[in-house]
Amino acid sequence: MPAFLFNVLKQCFGMLTLFAFYILGEVIVQSAGLPLPGALVGLLILLFALLLLKRTPASVGSGARPLLSHMTVLFVPAVCAVMLMWQDIAPYLLSISVAIFISTALSLGATAWGAVRIFSASKREQHHD
Repeated sequence: MPAFLFNVLKQCFGMLTLFAFYILGEVIVQSAGLPLPGALVGLLILLFALLLLKRTPASVGSGARPLLSHMTVLFVPAVCAVMLMWQDIAPYLLSISVAIFISTALSLGATAWGAVRIFSASKREQHHD
């Protein structure tokens, strides 16, 4: 099998895996009536699966790469909505800005805390081997 075809198949399998987790999340949300987006639930299940594996399969990384490289396109609808709804948003600009600032600071702090814990645990495992 040519290398190009192998890479295409690996990328397709990775995207199919990501799509399967998305569908699984949607099914769980619809079945349980959870007030969460199905994509978020699927993403969390994928996260826990990858944490259990302790590695990212090459196919999943290959399937995610094109999606991540074009992720900025996903922000276009939100920016357009803000521009179209500016009259409704303007009175709440201070509240929205404070909420964005606080939530960004909290999420960056939580991410840094989690990364430090994961990397320190990883270093401890490497020293014990």
